[in-house]
Amino acid sequence: IAMNANAVAVERRMRRAIMSSCHGFWSLGGLLGAALGGPMIVTLGIAGHALAVTVLTVLVVLAVSGKILNDAPAAAEPGQALRLPATPLPYLIGVIALFSMIPEGAVLDWGALYLRQETGADLITSGLGFGAFSATMAIVRFAGDGVRNRYGAVATLRACTLIALVGLLLAGLAPGPVTVIAGFAVAGIGIANMVPIAFSAAGNLSGLPAGIGLGIVTFMGYSGLLAAPSIIGFIAEHVRFSAIFVGLSSLFLVVLALSHLVAPGGREAERPD
Repeated sequence: IAMNANAVAVERRMRRAIMSSCHGFWSLGGLLGAALGGPMIVTLGIAGHALAVTVLTVLVVLAVSGKILNDAPAAAEPGQALRLPATPLPYLIGVIALFSMIPEGAVLDWGALYLRQETGADLITSGLGFGAFSATMAIVRFAGDGVRNRYGAVATLRACTLIALVGLLLAGLAPGPVTVIAGFAVAGIGIANMVPIAFSAAGNLSGLPAGIGLGIVTFMGYSGLLAAPSIIGFIAEHVRFSAIFVGLSSLFLVVLALSHLVAPGGREAERPD
């Protein structure tokens, strides 16, 4: 929550979108961790690997500490009670984040098993679905801010949602592993910028401190990423994964219906610092 709130503050200061790039570095970190973590553990051991990553992280923080924006807390009236907002807007944006992250969690946690069990993919090929999804997500996130700055948050979210819907349908209806992997790659292109747009919108809601809006949307979004895969696993005991991925694509229809609500995430240039 704190990192996303600070990213919103930086967006206001810079008067342009940067949230997708911030999440792109998260995706890049995941890819680097997956690629380098194993060899480092083999070479340094588990404790040595953890120590090396900790030292590297501290050095990076010290190197950039002078550049970090010192954003002030949101102004509040004395004695103001901490309560959840009465307006439904942050909760509806939370639904956008939730329905964007449930399919993401499904691909990350069950994509390889789907390829292995239902398409006959071998062990190496079954891991390529996750790799393709993560790679396209990381790459597209770095391009997402430029697209949002040019076309606005609403139009960008709608385009991303349609691409994600097509990708998930392609993966669910695929006749073989190659098409499933291609579908996951297309879905990654679409899903990449859906959550960053929702977070930017939550942090720019009029009359609501950025931390409150982001707290609600972050909680709702990550609850889908954490809880949904276990529910999907239970359903998969009775239904094929192909049907599950086709069914999950319907969540994007709800995101499309609510997409007009993310307009605050596309007006960073118009907001005063």
